[in-house]
Order: sequence, then C-alpha cells, then structure tokens
Amino acid sequence: MIPFFFFTLITLTHKTPTTPPTTHLINQTCKNSSLTDPNINYTFCIKAFHTSPSSRTANLTRLGLISINLLKHNVTNTTHLTKTLLGRHRLNKKTNIALSDCLELYSDSISTLFEAARDFRAKRYDDANVKISGVMDDSSTCEQGFEDLEVYSPLSKHNSDAFQLGAIALSIIDMVRCYF
Repeated sequence: MIPFFFFTLITLTHKTPTTPPTTHLINQTCKNSSLTDPNINYTFCIKAFHTSPSSRTANLTRLGLISINLLKHNVTNTTHLTKTLLGRHRLNKKTNIALSDCLELYSDSISTLFEAARDFRAKRYDDANVKISGVMDDSSTCEQGFEDLEVYSPLSKHNSDAFQLGAIALSIIDMVRCYF
C-alpha cells in the first residue's frame, strides 16, 4: 500500500489535459498541505500563491522558496505596520508595550527568513525548518502579548497569516525533502 503522502507527491508532477500543470501543482500542494496540517487553510494557500506571479511557472522546490518569500513579505509588512502604529500617540500604554514587543520579534524574524531561504536553497532543510518554526513562534508570541495584557491586537490578521504562511512553507519543505 502506498502512503497517501507519496501518492500525492506523485500526482504533483502529473499533468492533466484540462488543468495547466502549474495550477495543478499549486492546487495539489495546497490540498496536501491542508490535509496534513490543520493550521493550513486550502483557500488561503491558493490565494497566497496566486499573489506571486512566479508561482504560476514554479516547480515544487520553487514553490518552497516562494512560500518563504511570502512569509518574509508578511513579516516585513507587519514590521512596518507596527512602526506606524507605535508612531501614533492615541494608543494606550499596554498596547504600546505589546506593539514594542512585537516589533522586536518581527524585526529579528526578517533576517531569520533570509537565512531560512538560503538554507532551503542549499538543501539544509532541517535548518530552514527550525528558522521558519521560530518565526511562527514569534507571530504566536506577538499575539499572546496582546492577550496577556488584555488589549485588542491590531496585528491579529498579520500574526495569523504569518503563522499559516510558515506552516505552508514547512509543509513544502517536508514534501521536497521526501520527494527529492
């Protein structure tokens, strides 16, 4: 009996006459990821890859790099948003504390993701996995900071998206590691 995971990997490279191969690859990758990880929403995964034009012509390895870059883009945008929010004077002290903590976490995450992409390209999958997992932890820690201080988090969507993009990247790393 062939395990589901390997069956899906085989279908990732199979072309169907009615579906463009790259669309099929994105769909199958997102389907496999969402079935094996409850943190990944299939629709979110599809939409994320469609924001990157290069995903339309990508193979599985390239989708892995794209997923890391999508996470890096999210982290960079969240860092800029956090700086903007901290520049406003109408926020309460607890919100400012939580935002400052998030800024520190996310600022460190940007360089970590550059390293993760370099590790992935060099086929150091375990190293890339550890770094991406750390960024996912940072997004959770950021959100938890608001909850602990019992204040509204203006970064909830960004934190949630970062966590899910990280989960997608980890899923693809596992696929690439097993497939190649």
